[in-house]
Amino acid sequence: MSDRYGLIGKNISHSKSPQIHSFMAKKLGLDIKYDLFDIEESDISHLLKHLRSGVFKGFNVTVPYKQVMMKHVDILTPKASRIRAVNTIYMKNGKIIGDNTDYDGFLGLLNRNRVNVKDKQVYLLGAGGAAKAAYIVLSDLGAKVTVVSRQTNDLDPLFQHIISYQKIDPFKVEIYVQATPIGTYPKVDDSVLSKVYVENQTVIDLVYNPPVTKIMKDAKLGIGGIYMLIIQAIKSEEIWFDRKIDITDKLVEELKEIIYHE
Repeated sequence: MSDRYGLIGKNISHSKSPQIHSFMAKKLGLDIKYDLFDIEESDISHLLKHLRSGVFKGFNVTVPYKQVMMKHVDILTPKASRIRAVNTIYMKNGKIIGDNTDYDGFLGLLNRNRVNVKDKQVYLLGAGGAAKAAYIVLSDLGAKVTVVSRQTNDLDPLFQHIISYQKIDPFKVEIYVQATPIGTYPKVDDSVLSKVYVENQTVIDLVYNPPVTKIMKDAKLGIGGIYMLIIQAIKSEEIWFDRKIDITDKLVEELKEIIYHE
């Protein structure tokens, strides 16, 4: 019988996570089933009962439940506690553990694209779960981070410097990190900022579908979120399967082929 895993979120029919995890399971010689759970928040506790009972072995968590999930788990790992968001859950010693591999994913994205953020003026667009992980990584690497949000009141105290979109001065920005869902397929012509804001800057867009978003096209240099997607998924598997997985260039290319051409 297959071990069961899945992705918990809302409006996630476009997700490529099942393809990624099915491919990786075959590569690792494992028998798993990975499903999408497009649910209301009220249904989360029902799924977690099945995790406790052993029907499921683990879940990934995506928008809009990465922060909500914190109150549903028994224990937060230091990383999830620091980021204040959960994207990976599993059972250990009878307890539901909430972890976060988005940190590893975003760090890997920066490293693979050779982006140096130390002492750079980085504007982080968005304040959700993915933005929190990016914020911690950027802070750890010595970037000067400004969080840009439509709502500037009642945001997580994790964020030190917050401004509204109206306060953006593109002449002060060296790198944008786009951490909202805006521009995701099928709304590929949408952008959180107009071209005048980004045409002389680097934009790192955490969106991976489409591979080149509107804001990336408008930027001087656009970097997509595909590496973050792949690395965070593999890091989740390392936790679930309790094994180290070597993220080679060949593996990344194979996964990109599956994500964009299946």
